[in-house]
Amino acid sequence: MACCLLFSGQAHAAFCMHNRIQERLIMSAIQDIGKDESLLSAQGAACGEAHNPDGLLTNAVQCKRCLDAVAKMKEFLYNAPQKVDIERLSCLLDTYKEHSNEPVIILRAKIFENLLSRKKLYIDDNPIVGTVTSRPAGVYIYPEWDSEWIIKEMNQAMMSHLGKVDITDEEKALMREAAKFFKTRSATAKAHELSRQMHGYDPKDDIKSGLFTETTTFTVGAGNVDYATFIDRGLAEIINETEETLRCLPVTDENTSRIDFYRAVLISLRALVHLANRYADLAEEMAGQVDDPMRKAELLEIAKVCRHVPEHAPRNFREAVQAWWFLHLGIQIEQSGCGSSPGRLGQYLDRYYQADKANGLTRDDAIAWLKCLFVKILEYGYYQGISYSQLTSGHTGHTINVGGLDAAGKDATAELDYLLLDTQIDLRNIQPTITVLYHDALKEDFLLKAIELERTGLGQPQWMNTKIIIERLLTRHAQCGITIEDARNCINMSCVGTGVAGKTAFIRENASFNLAKCMELALHDGRDPESRKQIGARTGDPLQFSDFEQVFAAYSAQVRHMFEKIRPYGSISNKALGDTVPGPFRSAMYGGCLKRGKHEYDGGPDYYLYYVISTAGVDAANSLAAIRHLVFDTRQLTMARLMEALDANFEGYEDVKALCLNAPKHGNADPAVDALVRRVYDDALDHFHSVDVNYYGKHVANIEAYSLSIHNYFGMLTGALPNGRAKGMPLTDASVSAMPGTDKKGPLALISSAAQALDTVKYGSNHFNMKFHPSSVEGIAGARKLLSLIKAYMDMGGSHIQFNIVSSDTLRKAQDKPEDHKTLTVRVAGFSAYFTRLHKGVQSEIIARTEQRF
Repeated sequence: MACCLLFSGQAHAAFCMHNRIQERLIMSAIQDIGKDESLLSAQGAACGEAHNPDGLLTNAVQCKRCLDAVAKMKEFLYNAPQKVDIERLSCLLDTYKEHSNEPVIILRAKIFENLLSRKKLYIDDNPIVGTVTSRPAGVYIYPEWDSEWIIKEMNQAMMSHLGKVDITDEEKALMREAAKFFKTRSATAKAHELSRQMHGYDPKDDIKSGLFTETTTFTVGAGNVDYATFIDRGLAEIINETEETLRCLPVTDENTSRIDFYRAVLISLRALVHLANRYADLAEEMAGQVDDPMRKAELLEIAKVCRHVPEHAPRNFREAVQAWWFLHLGIQIEQSGCGSSPGRLGQYLDRYYQADKANGLTRDDAIAWLKCLFVKILEYGYYQGISYSQLTSGHTGHTINVGGLDAAGKDATAELDYLLLDTQIDLRNIQPTITVLYHDALKEDFLLKAIELERTGLGQPQWMNTKIIIERLLTRHAQCGITIEDARNCINMSCVGTGVAGKTAFIRENASFNLAKCMELALHDGRDPESRKQIGARTGDPLQFSDFEQVFAAYSAQVRHMFEKIRPYGSISNKALGDTVPGPFRSAMYGGCLKRGKHEYDGGPDYYLYYVISTAGVDAANSLAAIRHLVFDTRQLTMARLMEALDANFEGYEDVKALCLNAPKHGNADPAVDALVRRVYDDALDHFHSVDVNYYGKHVANIEAYSLSIHNYFGMLTGALPNGRAKGMPLTDASVSAMPGTDKKGPLALISSAAQALDTVKYGSNHFNMKFHPSSVEGIAGARKLLSLIKAYMDMGGSHIQFNIVSSDTLRKAQDKPEDHKTLTVRVAGFSAYFTRLHKGVQSEIIARTEQRF
């Protein structure tokens, strides 16, 4: 019956027969997953004996080799510059020229297939094999999203998450060729042209002024695909099902796009199986060339693992980890970008760990394999221009979730979740990052283990309120028929966004917008003071405003005017992306796409995290609070003098700046300011939804409130503000954090203000940074104080919180002598980063954050 509904009147007997076959296969797979672990354990034992006949690679020996490889790779990554790998560009150009007449979804699959069959492979000491590029710490370039930056920035310094990106003259030449080829073919070029044709709107001036950033100029991660199903079933089974679906599909005009989608999926899935077998071939070849019997055994073991996964279901924990990594490689090779979360990794791999324990796998052995995986994730990076580097600081968004609830509403924490925390306590990697899905039933030993990780100063884990996320998902996806079981299976995707595990596409309407810029425009009648161009609505001369409500009305009008321009443009951008860069591989792995025969830009996934990021809401609110207090309530300033000071960037107006800095600020449990912050966020959300634009129909777009490093990027494009911030300086981080140094009444006052700053159910997220001196969380007493703070914040309705446990003195020393602090990590905004490799503006903003103490 579902088959008949899916194809709208094209129901045939073959469809219904296929539907029954598919249901039986799915039910069989579910039953297999739920069976007693003894069969899996026996398979694992037999596999180990077959792969290691001489018994050289005992678990203990392999554990030590894993740890040695991890230490070696980490040291390399601390010092090695990242390099542009042009292999993809060569493949991209060849494939476009050879297959230009193919449907775009087939073209994209062919690019993926050709790259995976042609890319140069290598195997280093890490027994988990596979890399995105053909060289260590390499980065790919994606000119089909946008190529303009390549020409503009070719000779400028390039920085990614591990530091400087090196590029040779030969590589520059091919990059220029690719940029020229995609000058009119890129998604960005198509979006700009279509926007001019349809709406007469060119976004370039708005973007240049710092009002917003667009979505087509850089790639985005996958959010969270259904790793669990693809690991547990193996690609061979899914390929067979997809082949049967394609055979049963009537050839009609209605099914044309579905036929092409299934063809593209088959090309892509087979390509990844072929890649795994290429690694097996390489390992066998290398084994034939080494004399060391231990290395030979290790390489032969690698070969046998790669022959089996991801094509077939794993037989043990090591194979499950390798299967995950191969699937993740496919996601990142197809489209590298920020935000491909492993999701609840520990919970869907735990059954393999539990089964392998019967074969002698110890806790330390499992952690060694996890460390091999973590260092693989750390190596991955991307580069897509200076602006994107400033927006994200190279954050790759590999967010692993621990804790949370199961489908029945019980604590879902697995034993492997504990091991993931231990892995990160030992390694202290900036990637992956860890999120605790907090709820009141989490066990104390688990919570204390999470605090132990906090004490490392890594800035992990971040804490998210499971109760709020569930309510948010039920509200957001009500039109899609979301179940309570799906909502409980929630995860944190990328920075602080949330969705249903394995079923939620991660797609931007636009990238981000700047509420502080709306404040600046309101004070200049919609004209950008820097470019002198009319960016905003004409809202009047601020010198004529007679009361605060007129100021707020002008600000609010600028926000509405912004959305009236950028929301329709976001729909055009998504059309351009669907016409240019659909992803058949990642789409296949989203829940719903194979069922519907549609890719992620065509309505395939069950759910969408379809969003735009709000930045600088606190700056707008603090600026409004300062005007209300100084101009209208106390009359310490006239609007004319305030405007003079702002236009002069406070130079010669130091007294005005002092008044602005000392005006009431968010973060001090001031009811009037707290209410104004909430009003600013409610106003933005109301205006956003008042623009009746929803590209994905019932999958309604929403605002995500967080910052990455966007607050630094927008800060460079925003003038002086009434909150006392000078022109060009970073805006306030996150979405409910305090302006650095202005929260003066302690941590409890700060969390009180943060918890009520925005509606955490209606918004897609909130984002909250705090900084504590390490002495504050020492010992069991310090741990319990921090846990009590977290619980209090969650009980108040807070959605997200994260911590820097580091002294400002340490950060200042690192800024002065970066060569002595290359491993120092900090929490920026939803991610951790090496402090000395951050933009200096971001460094200074983190130093300026208030250092709290209990």
